[in-house]
Amino acid sequence: MSFALKKNYSAIVVIYLFTCCNGTNAQQNKNMQRDISVGFGVARNHFTTIVQNNYLWSLGKNKKWSIGTGARFTSSFSKNLYYTTAPALLTTGKNGPGVFFGADILQNIDSILFKKAQIHALNLTINFQYQIKEKVAVGFNIDVIGFSIGPMQKAIYFGNNNTIQNTDAKPTTFNLLLISDNDLGSLNSEFFAKYTLNNIWSVKAAFQFLFTEYTTNTQVQTTPTGEKNDRFRNKSSQFSVAVIYKF
Repeated sequence: MSFALKKNYSAIVVIYLFTCCNGTNAQQNKNMQRDISVGFGVARNHFTTIVQNNYLWSLGKNKKWSIGTGARFTSSFSKNLYYTTAPALLTTGKNGPGVFFGADILQNIDSILFKKAQIHALNLTINFQYQIKEKVAVGFNIDVIGFSIGPMQKAIYFGNNNTIQNTDAKPTTFNLLLISDNDLGSLNSEFFAKYTLNNIWSVKAAFQFLFTEYTTNTQVQTTPTGEKNDRFRNKSSQFSVAVIYKF
């Protein structure tokens, strides 16, 4: 078994054990709520399906605030979509929180174009929710760590030095939330509003911000100062809707 496959199986086991343990606790803890949602998001040339399993612990006397975790499976389908240089050290010349204050170094940012792209990402999430009224809540959630799979795709690389060449790329396997361009792989997040229909069903509308990332089979990019790169990222803002089933 290859090292990449071992990492994938390890991530599956961790996520499975994590959600199973939380599910057991949910049955024993009256302050915990578990639900699962199924939805989709849309943007120009980009479509996603999202399945999410959430656990929320109520906080405080009035229990308006909730915090929790869970797992999210995001499938991203796109066509004629550009991906640009991903590593923060190349895009801004900085690592860590400094990426927020660094201007883009345009001469270091190249792109690849996919006629079609497909990435499937399974990640652990952290979740926050505030209950505004009895039936209305708002919140935020974000992917933290996981892995991505998907088929190898053909792409066209466009370099700032007028280089154009064909290349192959596959989804970056390991996903990790760091800070902005420091992130690795494919990660999803959303700001949402939720309306409760009854004791079991709810509906949700959200603004979704999705990072998807590919790794080319060779380091196709060489910056003007000689750095090599094989990671390219797309940042997509989408509107999404979902139905939620409460256990």
